[in-house]
Parts: sequence; structure tokens; C-alpha cells
Amino acid sequence: MVKILCVCVGNISRSPMMQAVLQQQLGAAFRVESAGLSPELAGRPANHRSVACMRERGVDLSGHVSRWIGDLDLGQYRWIVCVGDQEAGKVRAALGPGVARVLVANAQQGGIPDPYELGLAGYRDCLALLDRVMPDVAREISGASR
Repeated sequence: MVKILCVCVGNISRSPMMQAVLQQQLGAAFRVESAGLSPELAGRPANHRSVACMRERGVDLSGHVSRWIGDLDLGQYRWIVCVGDQEAGKVRAALGPGVARVLVANAQQGGIPDPYELGLAGYRDCLALLDRVMPDVAREISGASR
């Protein structure tokens, strides 16, 4: 089974939503997980707005617990999908050369903006953006994983 990791800053907002959308796109032949770059946010639940937004979609994030990438064996992931260039640079530095392919979702438009201070409407906009860009990410991953 091909493993993919979705990464944002804290693993409480964007990457849990990205994980759910990408898993739906890729299906059961892939295992999509998520983590964050901030060790101080590890162990926290998903942001209540992420939970509410995904609940509207029929996806339950209420049991999500944030993880720090430093606690993971990054070598187990074939692909790592990041929310922006800054996050991708930190992941590449942590990985070393040649371990996994690192992608930035919505790279042409600057990634996936952080909805943290934008209320529930911002989280809905973030999810709508993920719905638009994750099919392209899924095609790239599934095409290269054959």
C-alpha cells in the first residue's frame, strides 16, 4: 500500500481536511495520513472549525489528534503533500535527498492559505479549494505510483 503524508504547520486545520479529501480521491489502494511542522501543537484535536466544516461533508474529524513530523519515520511515505512552499522546504530539509516526492498542493497559486483567523466561512473556502486542487494531486500520485 502506498502511503502519503499531508503536512501543514500544526496538523489541526488544513492537513486533516486535506487528508480526508485526498483519501477520498485516491481510494483504498492508498493510505493518506497527516502531520504538522510544529512540535508544540502535537497532541491537540483538530480545530473546531475544521471539524464542523468536514461534518457538513459527512466526514468525522472529531477523533483527530495532531502529530509532529519529527515523531514519524518519514521514509515510510512515498509522497508528502504540503500546503505551501515554506512547509515543503522544511519537509525537504527534514527528509534528506531521495526519500519521498514532496508536492505543494495548488503550487501555481501559492498553496493552500491558512483559514485559521477567517471563521467557519474561511474553512469552507479552504475545503472548496481542496476540492478543486486535490483531484490534480491525486492524478499525479496515482499516475506515478503505477
